[in-house]
Amino acid sequence: LKPFWPRLYAQIRRHSASLRAICIRNIHRLSKMKLDMITLASVFVAITHAVKMTKEDAATMASCESYTCATGWHPKSDFNSITPAAGSDMNAECCEATCSVWTCGPNYLPNQEYASNVGASDQVCCDRTCMDDYQCPVNHTTRGPEARGASVEECCGPTCRIFTCEDGWLEEPSVAKKLGETSEACCAASCSFFNCSAVPGYVQNPAALHLKGNDTATCCNTQCFLLTCPAKFQIPEELNETVGNLSSCCAPTCAQFTCPSGYVSASSKTTDFGNSTSECCLATCTTYTCLGDWANSTDAGKLRSTNLTDEACCEPSCQVFTCSAGYVAKEGVSADAGNSDSVCCDATCSVHTCSSGLRKRNETIFNNTIGDTDAICCEPSGCEVFDNRTLPQVEGCNSLSEDACESRYMLFTRLATGDNRTNTTFAVPCQWWGAKGMPICRNTGAALVGCTVSL
Repeated sequence: LKPFWPRLYAQIRRHSASLRAICIRNIHRLSKMKLDMITLASVFVAITHAVKMTKEDAATMASCESYTCATGWHPKSDFNSITPAAGSDMNAECCEATCSVWTCGPNYLPNQEYASNVGASDQVCCDRTCMDDYQCPVNHTTRGPEARGASVEECCGPTCRIFTCEDGWLEEPSVAKKLGETSEACCAASCSFFNCSAVPGYVQNPAALHLKGNDTATCCNTQCFLLTCPAKFQIPEELNETVGNLSSCCAPTCAQFTCPSGYVSASSKTTDFGNSTSECCLATCTTYTCLGDWANSTDAGKLRSTNLTDEACCEPSCQVFTCSAGYVAKEGVSADAGNSDSVCCDATCSVHTCSSGLRKRNETIFNNTIGDTDAICCEPSGCEVFDNRTLPQVEGCNSLSEDACESRYMLFTRLATGDNRTNTTFAVPCQWWGAKGMPICRNTGAALVGCTVSL
């Protein structure tokens, strides 16, 4: 096929009048070459394409009548009488441009209504714009470069300064100089337009209806369930849908309450609502009053107990304790807890042991004296001479009879002198001098200091 194909195509182009004979002749040759059907079909398609091109070329050479203008172009009014020269631009020769292919220049805008018009200039294909510097009357302003026009009526409009906001719309000073003739352009929406109930947890705030706003924070009241309470505070269930703030919605729980002295926090009430001792705390034995023969314990373990009974909180009192021999009940402790001599009793001199050189004071006077020291319970050895003696009611021993003399003693005081700033009292036993040949009672016994009789 390759050796004769270029020649076949050239013959078709040059001799269109004898096209049929050429085709038949060459097809006959091809069939003799025993080509398959696919190859034959391809040859016929090629021949048909060549024939079509030949016809179009012939029509073009004849006139514009059969020419189809490019997109955006219309045939010229006399297109059917125009015969373009060979090799010329058919579109330019046969057609005219419409506004659809024109690009508007500065200060002009395209208009789709002009798209099918024949033209190629801003004046024909475009609308003039108003521009930003258009001079408008007082309280009016230009509609801007996006507006089409060339007159005051077309290019100017009223400013928001002369627009009256009403029916829930509020004055908006920031747009006073801007172009506007509607509430949306010139006014600010009040909270009366905002639907608080569209947002769960919010309700209309009547006090905000005349305020500028378009959000829940400005226009709505918050229901308690939306709030997050501080630590150790919670919202009571009955307040969930109540309008309020943290102060009114959040109630303290016992977790934040500090129990006073004598009470401990009730662990079972930590998450309960409460803000008082009675609501949040349990009393300990510290607050319990023991009565009768019971006294409040001083044991720290017992005092922490919350089992408020005598057995748990109390101990036997000194009132029921019997002091040991040589001890006497201590004053002022009968209601105190105690179960020993050291707590409930005071030692008497009868259980005291005097130091060397001292002896117990006269037992008939001092045995039940409360004390446990030498100073209280003891006197110098030698003071026994005064045991069972009594102080006479007369001055001196001289007036005493023999029977009375040995049972009496005298006291005298040495006044302070020199460095001795303390008076000293001496006890002197009376002595009968009958053995000396003198029947008379004299105060000539040994003078002793510190004996019980001189105190």
